[in-house]
Amino acid sequence: MKSDEPEQTDFVLLGSYSTREAANLLERFQQAGIPFRAQPRSPLPEPGPTAVLDISVDSARASEVDQIHRDLFGDGLPNYESSFFRGRRNV
Repeated sequence: MKSDEPEQTDFVLLGSYSTREAANLLERFQQAGIPFRAQPRSPLPEPGPTAVLDISVDSARASEVDQIHRDLFGDGLPNYESSFFRGRRNV
C-alpha cells in the first residue's frame, strides 16, 4: 500500500505495527497528506501479532508524524525497530 507520494520522497521506517494500529496510523497520514509506504511482513515464530506491517513515512514530515503517533499511542516507548525514533531514544 502506498500513498500518493512524490517520486523524490525520502522515506524512513516508522516501525512495525499490528494491522489495527497500522489502519489508524495510515488513515491519519492520508487525512494529513503525509506520504507513506506500508509493507506486510511475515509473522515471526515467537508469540505476538500474527499480521504486521512495516510503515515508512516522509522524513520531511517528521514533526507531523510524531504528533500523530503521540495522539494515537501516547508517550509510550517508541517502536525500537524504527529509524524514525532513533534520535529520540532515552536509554
